[in-house]
Order: sequence, then C-alpha cells, then structure tokens
Amino acid sequence: MKNLKKLLLVGLITTFLVACNKTSSTNKTKEEPPKEPEKIVYYTPLTHEEREDKEQEKNKIFAVMLDNHDDARPQAQISKADIIYEYRVEGEYTRYMALFQSNLPEGVGPVRSARPYFVQTAKEYNAIYAHWGGSEAGLAEVRHRNVVDLDGIALEGIVFHRNKNVGKRAPHNGYISLPELENYLIKKGIDVKDNTASLNFYNEDENIAGEDVKEITLNFNRNYKTNFVYDEENGKYKYIRQGQVVTDEASGEEFTTDNLIILFQKGVVAGPKGTLKLANIGAGTGLLLQRGKLAPITWEKSNEDARTIFKDAEGKEIKFYPGRTFVSIVDEEKDAVYEKPQAENPEGEQNPSSNAKVESEGVKK
Repeated sequence: MKNLKKLLLVGLITTFLVACNKTSSTNKTKEEPPKEPEKIVYYTPLTHEEREDKEQEKNKIFAVMLDNHDDARPQAQISKADIIYEYRVEGEYTRYMALFQSNLPEGVGPVRSARPYFVQTAKEYNAIYAHWGGSEAGLAEVRHRNVVDLDGIALEGIVFHRNKNVGKRAPHNGYISLPELENYLIKKGIDVKDNTASLNFYNEDENIAGEDVKEITLNFNRNYKTNFVYDEENGKYKYIRQGQVVTDEASGEEFTTDNLIILFQKGVVAGPKGTLKLANIGAGTGLLLQRGKLAPITWEKSNEDARTIFKDAEGKEIKFYPGRTFVSIVDEEKDAVYEKPQAENPEGEQNPSSNAKVESEGVKK
C-alpha cells in the first residue's frame, strides 16, 4: 500500500513538472516571437530608387543621343532616363543625351548623331555611347576617348531601326531597344556589368539653402528657349520647350525632373557646317535648382576624360535629391533668367527699389 502511494505521488509530481515545463515553453514562445529576416534594400546609382537586386547597380549606363529638331519631337522614353543633358549644336538647335541605367526601355528615339562634348560627357560615366553617325570631330572623339560605341550608320537594320509608325521622316525616325542593344553587346563579349558611376544623394529630406525661385527661363539663342517651373505639390520641375509642355512620345506623360543643373559654357563655331567647340574643360560657374530653391555652384573638369565635379558656394560637392536630374548648358549667365523674391523693408512693406527680375548675376532694370 505504501509503495502504491509512493508511485502515485511520483506520478503526480512528474505530471506537474511536465505541465509547468510546457507552460514555461509556451510563455517563452509568446514573449520572444521569431524575428523576420531584415529586408536588404539596394539603390540605383543615378536616381537612388529602392531595388532588391544588388546586381542592378552594376548594370552599364547607356548614353543615347536624342534628336531635338522640330520634326523629331516628341522624344520617346525620355521619362525613363535617369539623367538628361541638353547642349547646343549647329544653328538654332539643341540635342539631348539621355543616360539610362535604372531602366532599359524599348523604343527609345529618335536617335541622332555624335558631337565631341557629348562623347566626353558619356566618358565621364564610362557609358555605352549610342548614336546615329556624327560630325567629323564627334566621330574622332569617339575613337580618342575609347568609349564602347554603337553607331546606327553601321548597325541600321541590326539593332538600329527606322520607325515607320511615328509619322516622322528620316533622319528623324531612328529608334533603338536598349534590351536589344544589351543582348547584342553580350554576344560580342562586351562586359555590361561593370558600372562604377554614381551620384551623391541626400540621406534624408534635408532642407537646403538657396533663394526661393519657382521658375527659370533658359535662352539658348534668339529663337529657342526652355522653361522649368517648380510644382510644390510633387517637388518636381515641369519642363516647357518653346512654350509647350514636354511629353513622352511612348507614354504621353509630362516630363519632370527632380534636380536641375545649369552650366555656363561658351560655345563657338569651330568646324564645318557650323559645328561648335564648347568651353567645357577647365572651370566655371552654374546654378542648381532643387525643391524650389536656387543656389550658385561651380564646375570643374580637368581634361576630356575627367568627371565634371559640381561644388556649392562652400566648396563642397553638391548632393542630389532622389529622382531624375536634368543638365542644361547655355553660353553665359545672362542666358538664365529668373525672378528673385522681393525684399521687404523693416515696416513689412515691399521695397520698391528691389530688383525682381535678374539674369543670373546680372540685374535687369
């Protein structure tokens, strides 16, 4: 009998301990839930967009020459470009070079010809340079700068195509597919995963110094001008060309930019058919517009292969807001016209002697 009681007592104690252990384990599980693996985010090097694929940042940059003749507009896939440069070319025209890295769209165009200063800019990004022919100096610069070169003159019908569906006549109807170009290069043994170029971005939505300037007009020549108008609702600049809002031929959406850089680099006729030589080597001045603020900057480019460095008034390299960057190059400071906010006198009334309209550093009276 005594042995039976002992066995029952041991059984009860064992059952109690097992139950306590289960309760303890249950409480421990509730108190320390399993942690989810931390999400790793990577960023595109030219726009600072979030991506989950680390390899994306290694994708080679494509620098594509885009036609801006009256008969070539509108351009297709410009809203997919990370950075766009607008330079003067011959006569009263400008031309774009669009840099694509975060997206490689199809149907980009119309594609046009090379000029030396475009080639030098493409070299800064170690980009693949896509163009359709070029000036004598432009093609010579392609060889001298040793860029990876894709020329529509040699590759028409292979990876460059005449688009018969856009209602444009040659030479304003040349288009390309960037995935097709990339596959072509891979088959030729060209490394398309060696990008090292990137911009310096703000870590967060920082406040920046500068004057409140909501609109600026750029006079490339007497008959061609562009405007950038700041939209406070989305923090972007609307692009207006010859009085018309610029839209993307492929999507129909209005073109906007998050960062606007204006460089003052004098161009002079230095070749046949009015081709230009640009003062883009050395140092000079410019303007930076971000989030409705305008600030003076300087630029430096030590040689044709060097990167152009942009610095603020304190001599520090500028930072960019995430998104697209547009770079416009005009001759002189007077070609950039904008309104400065009017000063107020101590009594809070507007100062009638303040100058509201300026041409960069020069004041219109």
